[in-house]
Amino acid sequence: MEQEVATMPDVHEHPHPTHIEVAVVTTSGAWPSNGFDSVPVHQKVRQKLEQAARALHITDITGWVALVDGRELNIEASYLDNGLMGRITVDYGPREGGGGCE
Repeated sequence: MEQEVATMPDVHEHPHPTHIEVAVVTTSGAWPSNGFDSVPVHQKVRQKLEQAARALHITDITGWVALVDGRELNIEASYLDNGLMGRITVDYGPREGGGGCE
């Protein structure tokens, strides 16, 4: 008789499914400085980004964008509404210019 083996998806499961583990990375550093912070999945992404900016002493975040795996987030929406779960690292910084010919 063959034994069925369950495979686990390559996702970091959070012990509380109503929370997500978040780290924010900017050109000024990462927040939290070590590891991830647990936040409610229904919290707006903007809240953690503003908290990180304050902690990293970033004074102007005008025009900044938040990316996870290269996908831009709607920071006015929750993590859940952005389709995020488990453990994520948010890249947060100024929108890159298109550059051009001189």
